[in-house]
Amino acid sequence: MPQSEWTETQLLDGWIFRPALRPPGVLVGFSGRGVAPPEAASPTEVLARRFAAALEAGSLAIVRATQVHGRTAALVREAPPDGQTRDAGECDVLATALTGVALVVQSADCVPILLHAAGSVATAHAGWRGSAVEAARAAVGVLEELGARADEVEAWIGPSIGVCCYEVGDDVAARFDGKFLQSGLRGRIHLNLAAVNRAQLEAAGVPPESISVHPACTSCGGERFASYRRDGAGAGRMIGLIARVGEGEIGNRESGNETDN
Repeated sequence: MPQSEWTETQLLDGWIFRPALRPPGVLVGFSGRGVAPPEAASPTEVLARRFAAALEAGSLAIVRATQVHGRTAALVREAPPDGQTRDAGECDVLATALTGVALVVQSADCVPILLHAAGSVATAHAGWRGSAVEAARAAVGVLEELGARADEVEAWIGPSIGVCCYEVGDDVAARFDGKFLQSGLRGRIHLNLAAVNRAQLEAAGVPPESISVHPACTSCGGERFASYRRDGAGAGRMIGLIARVGEGEIGNRESGNETDN
């Protein structure tokens, strides 16, 4: 399925960003900025539940990860009970062939990636550390373990910090090919993380036309987006969610102020 435009839906308590073209039987989307209650033991769990409900899929089982900026993958082979959330442990890539189980990724500048192939879905979380160790390629690899072919994979890269704002030091810049680096106005090096991950997906065999990158920069894109670099500890977090769903498992939220982007 060719990837191109995105839709934005404004709700009373936030935003939903979704690819305009979505494969049938797959729930896929990214949330805007969210702030979990201070007493929440797991912000990811709270925000993921809120986002699933906003997608009219609040009864889905959800699997999250304790993200550690690496490329370790977890295969989800057993579903949590409906409406419950399970932590898969320390990893940055999740994949499953189960229906009715949502996989989520949390971000606030890092690159969130959602992937789909016939019969399976995956998520990846890639900041500069995850990008340096090719978490995106690891996500394609784990889908292949589930029987997918790389040339059948579709991938969506959600809102992340743009090359316009992502200044890095020489030590980080040295980990990446120069084609992903730019010189900024202050003489600092800027890194294009989204382009790095797109290139890794293509190198893994995902067709370029099957990869869609949301165009916003989380740092300068405004309060719709969570940015740790901009706001520090008060940034909040955003959720990417993908699931294979059966008929009748989800609603069809297309209302609100939805526009192409």
